[in-house]
Amino acid sequence: MITGINIPENKEKIAIVAVGYNRKKSLSRLLSSLEIAYYQHEDIPLVISIDASGDEEVYALAREYNWTHGKKYVNIQQERLGLKNHIYQCGDLTKYFKAIILLEDDLYVSPYFYDYVEKTVEKYGSDDLIAEISLYKNEANGYVGLPFHELVDGNDVFLMQDVSTWGECWTEKMWNDFVSWRDSHSEEDILNVNMPNPIKEWDRAWSKYYNAYVVDTHKYCLYPVSPVTTNFSDAGEHGGDNNDLVQIHMLWGNKVYVLPDSSRLTKYDIYFNNEAMYDWVGLDRSDLTLDLYGHFGENECKTRYLLSTRLLPYKVKTYFGSCVRPIELNVKLGINGTSIRLYDTTQKEKISLKGHYAMPLLNYFANTYNHRLLVDLCIRYYWRQLKKKFKK
Repeated sequence: MITGINIPENKEKIAIVAVGYNRKKSLSRLLSSLEIAYYQHEDIPLVISIDASGDEEVYALAREYNWTHGKKYVNIQQERLGLKNHIYQCGDLTKYFKAIILLEDDLYVSPYFYDYVEKTVEKYGSDDLIAEISLYKNEANGYVGLPFHELVDGNDVFLMQDVSTWGECWTEKMWNDFVSWRDSHSEEDILNVNMPNPIKEWDRAWSKYYNAYVVDTHKYCLYPVSPVTTNFSDAGEHGGDNNDLVQIHMLWGNKVYVLPDSSRLTKYDIYFNNEAMYDWVGLDRSDLTLDLYGHFGENECKTRYLLSTRLLPYKVKTYFGSCVRPIELNVKLGINGTSIRLYDTTQKEKISLKGHYAMPLLNYFANTYNHRLLVDLCIRYYWRQLKKKFKK
């Protein structure tokens, strides 16, 4: 339920929703990036929604900020909602607008972010396959700590089941479909959805439920090849430690987008696997589990066949190498090697180093870095950890 704010319905416009709590510097930086962005039309609605923190400087920034591109609406909560419920409340703002762009305060937008959103909402806003339009792009599979690169197929967007939380756009239908699903599923239902275990362990994240919804309903999030947000990961209530690990290569110029029908887009599952590999391997989804990033260990696969990069005690039916990029192209092209293995999980075999990644795969992911630099980084990291431990 939305309280403390009076917004007239404006179904012709895509609204920007800036979400804050107690980080004045972060919110100011986000608002500055929004101010200097390019807008083809004026009268762009901006909603600044602040959860109750008691930080009068943040409240004053929200109230006094001069938005020169349209109407500004400020909603300062009277009682603390917490991030999950705050996002839920902001999602309900979709009923007033053509769509909303939700931006947490530690994000920064490309000058051309609004153009991307306008074009993708126009093309995919009513597409039932699309649960969310992302402004951000993952350059790493954060669940296992490995780099991620999508297949370059000539299109400017691709589909993935992993939900974006660092710049997202919803239409009213996208949001209402999620809310209907959320309200009809229990916590136990969500834990039974096939998604990475770290997601299931989140206890205060709205994205836990949105991820479960996307997977359970066989939908996808639309991702840009050239992302239009980046993340400063400022320290806050729900994580962040002022690092640059989630800073990405953001679009810094105008572009003409190639946006085919969603049926023609490359699709990745929530484990970051290209779903075209079912066809490339020639096995049905009911018989094959895709796991190029090594999420699954021994006895965790529920299908007969497993395509994995981990060393597991099963008979190998087919080997693939790890030479070309992105990694799934090694399967499509049948590259020789031992990094990727198609296992038959019904036949056991003894191996050493069970559960580890194949050595060629480690080289595949690490060989773009200066190895001396990596060693130096590891030494410095563990030295800092030791110093912290002995200070306690």
